[in-house]
Amino acid sequence: MIFTPILWIEIGLAVLIGIVFLWTKVEFALFLYALALGFPDFAYPLGSTINIRLDDVLILLLLARIFLWTPVPLSKGQKNICTWLAIFFAVCMLSVVAGAAQGTHPEGYANAKVAGCAIILLVLPRIVVSRERLRFFLAGLMIGGIALVIQVYLHLGENLARNIANFQQMKDAATFTTWNPNTIGQAAVLLAFAAALGGITFSGTLAGKIIWPCLTAGFALVPAVVFVRGTTMSIAAGFVLFLCMVRRWKVLVLFGALCLSAVLLLHSLERPLVEEATSVNVSTGEGFSHRFDRWEMALQAIHKSPWLGQGFGQELNYLSLIGSEGRAHDAYLTVWIEMGLGGVLLFLAIIFQFARAGWHLFQNRQFQFQGALLVALIFTLSLDSLGLSTLYWEKLPTIALSLAIAVIGMCERDGQEAAAIHFRELAREPAAQPS
Repeated sequence: MIFTPILWIEIGLAVLIGIVFLWTKVEFALFLYALALGFPDFAYPLGSTINIRLDDVLILLLLARIFLWTPVPLSKGQKNICTWLAIFFAVCMLSVVAGAAQGTHPEGYANAKVAGCAIILLVLPRIVVSRERLRFFLAGLMIGGIALVIQVYLHLGENLARNIANFQQMKDAATFTTWNPNTIGQAAVLLAFAAALGGITFSGTLAGKIIWPCLTAGFALVPAVVFVRGTTMSIAAGFVLFLCMVRRWKVLVLFGALCLSAVLLLHSLERPLVEEATSVNVSTGEGFSHRFDRWEMALQAIHKSPWLGQGFGQELNYLSLIGSEGRAHDAYLTVWIEMGLGGVLLFLAIIFQFARAGWHLFQNRQFQFQGALLVALIFTLSLDSLGLSTLYWEKLPTIALSLAIAVIGMCERDGQEAAAIHFRELAREPAAQPS
């Protein structure tokens, strides 16, 4: 095809019309952004580790929009969380500047991750401010999630013809070209949380009461099927915590039966892989994918500089220098290696602020389910971070946290509006006449 000047003008006009449409109908931009998350292999590579996807372009478009349109002010709970996140981001950037001054630059992938996550945290809580926008965002996530599951199934179908020797190869066979195998677990956490949130927020019909729980359970089972073991256990623990908080004992028993059925089914279909995946020894570390060895090397790195750390983005460089076979695979140890003890305390403070906000919502009967779900989400992500760098500037967990911040804002604004309506009703009531 020959790109003539007229064709370039037509393409430019089409792009301009599309941008204007998405700026004015932001709910459709949110739908497309969430939908694009389900197609990770549709990416343009920038080097060996960095990829630009459609959702990255759309989030930049939404970033431009919040500067052109006045966004809804953040609620008190949102401001509190965002302040702690901003402090942590500033500390990371100061570490980058200090490292550059000393001639130690962080790897490009680390810079790309923190920049992308910072934009997500800045944009989504200010854009997802209404039930309508939340509905579009969740709809896009559900469709993208179903597409993601289909692609995982197709990947397994293409690779099962090969002789898969162990469950690690099974996990690698299911993953995407541009993803780490454990990213499937992070996607499952986001999708299960979004489906549960949809069930809580939009369960007005009988069909909704059936579809949303089925989507939640289906997405939660994906990491178990592809042997992402740590995330599977973290999601299960989060589900148990949520059901206990809302006192759904019958559903808890049903969930336990579903988990048992899934284990038995997997055992019957892939018995050697299941037995290998479940053969662990806590005392020796056998079966933990060399996590104990990685953690031991990480502790040695921490011992070298416990207060200030090695600098942001220096984990892999320093661990490789002292003889480790790879990263620490623990978010808390990674933060300590790079940012020192102060960075760890900031990191834990952010986790606490999310849990605190969720607990405050849980204590309000109007938002009890939303609060319990947020507490379960941060518990799941915190538990998963013991074996992975889940909460340390990872894209999909950051989207889940951004969605949690958006929900906090919507609930607090709804609570203030309900309190104002109640106050006006009391003001209109006639005063009691003395007898």
